[in-house]
Amino acid sequence: MVFLLLVELTALTCAAGLLSDRAAFGGTTTAVVLCVCGVVSVEGARRVERRRRRGGALHKDLQPVWMIAAAIALPSATALVCVVALRLWWRVRASRCIPHRWVFSTAVAMLAAAFAHSTYVTVDGALAAGGWSPRQVPILAMVAAAVVFVAVDAVLCAVVIRLLDPASTPSEMFGDRAGLTVDAVAAGLGCLVAAASMVTPWAGILGVPITLAGQRALLLGQLESEASTDGKTELTNFPRWRQEVEDLLERARRRDGRFAILLADIDHFKLINDHHGHLAGDHVLREVADRIRAVIRSADVAGRFGGEEFVIGMPDVDVRHAVGAAHRLRSAISDARLPVRARDSLGGSGDLGGSGHLGDLGGSGDTEPVAATPADADWVRLTVSVGVAVYPVDGTTLDQLLEFADRGLYAAKTAGRDRVSRGLPPAEEVLPPTSSLVGPVDGPGIEPVAGTLRPQASSVLPQAGPALSTGGSALSTGGSALSTGGSALSNGGSPLSNGGSPLSSGGSALPPGRHSRPGRHALPGLPPDQPTDPGRLTASSS
Repeated sequence: MVFLLLVELTALTCAAGLLSDRAAFGGTTTAVVLCVCGVVSVEGARRVERRRRRGGALHKDLQPVWMIAAAIALPSATALVCVVALRLWWRVRASRCIPHRWVFSTAVAMLAAAFAHSTYVTVDGALAAGGWSPRQVPILAMVAAAVVFVAVDAVLCAVVIRLLDPASTPSEMFGDRAGLTVDAVAAGLGCLVAAASMVTPWAGILGVPITLAGQRALLLGQLESEASTDGKTELTNFPRWRQEVEDLLERARRRDGRFAILLADIDHFKLINDHHGHLAGDHVLREVADRIRAVIRSADVAGRFGGEEFVIGMPDVDVRHAVGAAHRLRSAISDARLPVRARDSLGGSGDLGGSGHLGDLGGSGDTEPVAATPADADWVRLTVSVGVAVYPVDGTTLDQLLEFADRGLYAAKTAGRDRVSRGLPPAEEVLPPTSSLVGPVDGPGIEPVAGTLRPQASSVLPQAGPALSTGGSALSTGGSALSTGGSALSNGGSPLSNGGSPLSSGGSALPPGRHSRPGRHALPGLPPDQPTDPGRLTASSS
């Protein structure tokens, strides 16, 4: 707060000193033209600015073009009047504006214009006295003035952001690459408009269409991002994900490396929509996406496959580490309990175990009434099933890997959900590294080994045997399969291995020809009397 007041007081003192000097006025026609052009540009860009995403404490546009031109082409006092006039117009036309922020921003613009004008006069005089060419002197002086304007504005804003949030990063303080590009464009256009205005005052009009076109160009990056981003989860949509993963997979082929695909599906997602509404389902999708972002590495590519399915591409990961990463992902999501708004019309009359609350969406399909907090909300426990495929042992193309991962996902669903599978018989399944399973876990399929927890081989896929349907969940009775009461492997949600420590490649070798195995309708290890297509996305199985 002290720094803000100091900046504002300095701006007022500077303005008072300049305005008291009558010699600092002049160029009325040029000033009027620049102000009118600035207003036209602001009005012409209103729709674009409403569309542009405003994130963080900084928002950069091309409004400084006219302020830089005024600081260069006009006397100092007149330049300050132009700056204040443009800021006042913006304040009047702004739909939402915090007064003290506007005051500070206006003070920063006034100081930046004053320093830019002084720099232009100083550099112009120094270069002329040094014998520089008359054609070079104005250009160099304009560039120096524009750089000083942008630098003063950036430094003062960065200091305030750092004082308000000491944990701010440099990109948050000064802007990212796109923001710095906007500064550079504004400085360049400001110099061009100033040079044209020095020839004739009316030449500044030529800058209006240029700034309007530049303002629209600022939307390009955002539109590209929106076109490749899933609107509900803000993950990469599948077409863009496929493009990025194809490039990574091609790099793995050239380097004889490994590449893993994880295909995750939210268990019983349709029941969430049915019992709590689609808005609650959207909330669940966002929560799962947030947890995926929290556990993957920076090199991994996560996207929304469709519906309640998510897909992750992981470069430089072998079979063993891919399975371990899938377990960590499953555990991180299975730890979530979300409050969702209850539907009053369904209260007390649910069809899942007689309870109106969908308390547990884990493997068993049974419900556990949980005290809702607040009173109009239910707590929903999420679980996911994950299928795993690794290049080149499970396939050599992306379609083959996705098909193999989908088989594993189907096997995990059939085995009772809330688990990880590669769609292979239990004897061929690969166990994750023991270091990936940490934390107090109890339940079938877990045996403690030297202070760690290790899954038994039968904990991924069930043995062949008859299937029972209970409350929309396939319960395997093959003897050694995990029970479906939500006692799946847990690892405390530890994040995936950091990108800084490369994972070892060359996972365990599996029999050749694996990717030519039959599809999901003839999956090894499933009883022959299973239906040919159990409808994984229906309420009874998803």
